[in-house]
Amino acid sequence: MKMAKSVSLRDIHDEIKELRILYHLLVDRLIPLEEPTEEERRAIEEADEIADERELLRTIGVRG
Repeated sequence: MKMAKSVSLRDIHDEIKELRILYHLLVDRLIPLEEPTEEERRAIEEADEIADERELLRTIGVRG
């Protein structure tokens, strides 16, 4: 009986592994990896600018 459990668990493990591989292949086809554009690369690499409250309010059109 113990042998039957380990065989069935191994089968389940193998099937899960196969499903993961198939899922990975499907995702790669649906969402191909692309290199970032120059603008995107700059946005990733450069330090973020932090806006203060006054700038935020001016941007959304609140006068104060």
